Amino acid sequence: MSLSVRPMRREEAVAVAKMVHGLAVHIGTDFVPKLDGEGLRDAEDLIDVVVAEEEGRLLGACLGLMTFSTWRGARGLYVVDLFVLPEARGRNVGLDLLRCSARRFAKRGARFIKLEVDETNTGAERFYARLGFVKKTEDRLHILEQDGLRQFISAGGQE
Repeated sequence: MSLSVRPMRREEAVAVAKMVHGLAVHIGTDFVPKLDGEGLRDAEDLIDVVVAEEEGRLLGACLGLMTFSTWRGARGLYVVDLFVLPEARGRNVGLDLLRCSARRFAKRGARFIKLEVDETNTGAERFYARLGFVKKTEDRLHILEQDGLRQFISAGGQE
């Protein structure tokens, strides 16, 4: 059995979206991801997806975006999601996916990787720590969701 890590094919978008839903189940969140195959295909100009495949079966996926850090003055890879099926864990599939994604983004000028880990996902915390990632406790994630965004936009003046 040989593992192949490669860019996602359009017809695999539904399977990758299901993996993102599996990630939500894995961390035990009540939040249900809205991602579906169509949404993932529609965002192909924004997101780069690599998959791990073995004998025609997808075992995992890494979804990444190009980001830019003004503090570093550099482009970077922002890992949106990294997921490996439970039965494929412990085989370096996640490492292979992350490394493939990092190589793809490095070719586009990325000089760092940034990601977030759910506070309940201790396995992911250990995984990234083993790879040399440093937890930045001074940063706090702030999000303005869709309804709040609409209100914010409509409250201001015109451009």
